[in-house]
Amino acid sequence: MKVDELYKVPEEDDIVLQLEQFKLGLVARATGGDMDEKEYSRLRKMTLGIPGAEKLQPRFLKLCRTTDEYWGWIKAEASTYAERRTIIAEAINPILELVEYETGEGALEFKKIYEEKEIIGNGGFSQVYLYEHRLLKLPFAVKVFAPAFYEGGEKELERFFQEARMLFKFNHPSIIKVYDAGLIGKRPFIRMEYFEGKNLNEILIEHGALSSTQALRMMEQLVEGMRHAHEEVGVIHRDLKPSNIMAARPNQFRIIDFGMSIFIENELHSRLTKTGEATVSGYYNAPELVENPKLIDKRSDIYSLGALWYTMLTGQPPAGTELMDNLKGIEGVDENYINSIAGCLSNIESRTNSCDELLSQIKELKK
Repeated sequence: MKVDELYKVPEEDDIVLQLEQFKLGLVARATGGDMDEKEYSRLRKMTLGIPGAEKLQPRFLKLCRTTDEYWGWIKAEASTYAERRTIIAEAINPILELVEYETGEGALEFKKIYEEKEIIGNGGFSQVYLYEHRLLKLPFAVKVFAPAFYEGGEKELERFFQEARMLFKFNHPSIIKVYDAGLIGKRPFIRMEYFEGKNLNEILIEHGALSSTQALRMMEQLVEGMRHAHEEVGVIHRDLKPSNIMAARPNQFRIIDFGMSIFIENELHSRLTKTGEATVSGYYNAPELVENPKLIDKRSDIYSLGALWYTMLTGQPPAGTELMDNLKGIEGVDENYINSIAGCLSNIESRTNSCDELLSQIKELKK
């Protein structure tokens, strides 16, 4: 939804307040109360007419033209008041979040400078937009974080930006560069380098597994980037996975989403876990991190690097009991090569200890 399109929405009142009013009315009707028929019709029409929110519109809103039809639908959908409140919240909140993002304090000012082009990334914690600077005609990626980052109030926002400072310390060609941070509406954002490439998942789907030489080339740059993060910045990623590894020709690679490693911490982890959001990435997270998401240990990233390396060569994440057998027979993968990957995937006490150690092994394998 473009900002200037909001003026096409009927009624002079603030659209966010009207959506909140509609949500309260839906809850009231769903829990045995009443909602004015004309008000339901007006707010329903307004909500269905919000530009850019077509994919977010709940099906019941399109089907139920009257409060009686809505009452019949919600009774059939859920038997308890608590369940009905949840259904309504899950239906209306995404629309509210979109409108707040577009019209909140700071949004109009931001869009005087940047023109929104498209959404280029989506996840449980954030959306990533492609923006173009209106004067410089340069593209930027802007990650706008989900409401979970500000629901705790000003103290949590303050903490967010205190920790975001660390992102500006990254200065490595294998890590996405961060240029700015701030608020769009109530949502924190981070403005970053726009890297026009494909992630590792996309590459494997389109082209299949990498050769041993290609994998070594990619791994060398990724491990150098992680060494910079660990030793010079003091940050552990904790969410390395194929979708967080970008590549473009000629031999350019970027690690993205360091923001998640900084912001997934004790209380945030607890809150997001309660809402069903995953903070770890299955096959690519070290077993000790899955068991204790609060653990801060560089070796957890070493495991993830090994899992990525294994995936590059086989096209599959590491799973099963005879993992190293799947590497035998791959051209250019000898015993030393396999041992390096095995060292990354070992239990934490016997695992490759650091990126320096892993980088030395990779350079030897390249000889």
